Amino acid sequence: MEKVIVDVPSMYADHHVLVVRELLNDLDGVESVYASSAFKQVLVQYDPAAVQAEAITGVLSEAGYTKEMQMPVQSKLADVAWRQGTFRMTQTCQADLDMSGEFRKF
Repeated sequence: MEKVIVDVPSMYADHHVLVVRELLNDLDGVESVYASSAFKQVLVQYDPAAVQAEAITGVLSEAGYTKEMQMPVQSKLADVAWRQGTFRMTQTCQADLDMSGEFRKF
């Protein structure tokens, strides 16, 4: 039995962990899969006579988990007032003031 650790930077949520585990457990020779979205890594125990480490990483690459995740960058702010740095003032509702502090009413 051998182990391989694969970095998967695009695995960022629990539903991705489930998909990765399903993909790898379907391979012949894979004994166990430990996937962590927090560490963005997968630890696989496998039988080298039945499956190669390259096949394991290939399945993850084909699914798109080994590539860095693309993050969109917003180049323009939607609100013109924020770009101009103008002064903004908000008004608190009197009912909210009446219900706050020591005089909280339930």
